[in-house]
Amino acid sequence: MKIGIIGAGAIAKKHAEAALKAGAEVGWVVDINPVLGHKLAAEYGAHYAESPEALWQDRSTPAVVIGVPNWLHKPFTIAALSAGKDVLLEKPMALNVQECHAISQAAEVHNRVLQVGYVHRYTGVGRIAHALVQEGKIGDAYHARANLFLRREVPGLGKWFTTKKFSGGGALIDVGVHLIDLALYLLDFPEPVQVLGQTYENFGRRMKDYDYEDMWGGPPNYDGVCNVEDAAEALIKFSGGTTLEIHVAWAGNYPSKMIPVSQMVVLGDRGGLAFELFGSEVHLTQQQHGKLVDTTLQIKEDDFFLMQFQDFLQSIALREVQGANAQQATAVQTLVEAIYESSRASEPVAMI
Repeated sequence: MKIGIIGAGAIAKKHAEAALKAGAEVGWVVDINPVLGHKLAAEYGAHYAESPEALWQDRSTPAVVIGVPNWLHKPFTIAALSAGKDVLLEKPMALNVQECHAISQAAEVHNRVLQVGYVHRYTGVGRIAHALVQEGKIGDAYHARANLFLRREVPGLGKWFTTKKFSGGGALIDVGVHLIDLALYLLDFPEPVQVLGQTYENFGRRMKDYDYEDMWGGPPNYDGVCNVEDAAEALIKFSGGTTLEIHVAWAGNYPSKMIPVSQMVVLGDRGGLAFELFGSEVHLTQQQHGKLVDTTLQIKEDDFFLMQFQDFLQSIALREVQGANAQQATAVQTLVEAIYESSRASEPVAMI
């Protein structure tokens, strides 16, 4: 199968590698930046174009991967779906829930596959944790906690990444959505009833005084804009009483010995599990013979971008999304918006 790739940045490279390993062919690379676009296209023997019109007309290329900045997700995805292409769309699905609904409607109207790139479902630890929960190894799950924090690593400071009208938000909509999606996936997407959230803007607002340790998309543009959060906290309550606690940060004055920097915990009435998001172990505790027994499962890490792309190909073949579908991605976006709203209002937000 031939695919087109919209966007030629770092994430596009990962998708191109995954497509090749999965047996697909990169037929097109589209990017407004000719240097990046030509480079990626040449590497994979693909056609290059600054705009996607020729790709839309190419019937030999039935699917596209969209990995452009957040504010371009809606227009490019709807255009691709309208052109009859199946789509693997990078996270977040869109800037807001309204845009998610517009994208979903386009996929339904044109009868196209739309899969969203929540790739942490495909990590070794993510897959094993999901299997353990589904098999009832921890009983009925009642609480999950997820955190991911960076000490001083606000990405793309002063560029589109920290400009709300282009990004939709900061740390929460960037990396927090991965935590929310994975937690909902493990909990089997329960229905939220209340969200209490708080966001923080302690570093980016004072860009010239911000001492950073690393920066994706650097160096900073000190003449640019930073009007998004650098950290967020949330407690989400679901029907039946299940809860989810989220902590995410691009920057914080965390002691260097504070580990792990990323972790998912799921507690059940008969056991619990924990793992680092980028780790190779799942720690499981279970009630056995009147006491708690701890087990550490060593996980062989797979190529999770490859596994995601294989699911995309399977989705196309079966005409049914195997990975994160539009409804699930919209559920993630709905919680993100509720956290932002709760922070603005300084009170919990009712979801029903």
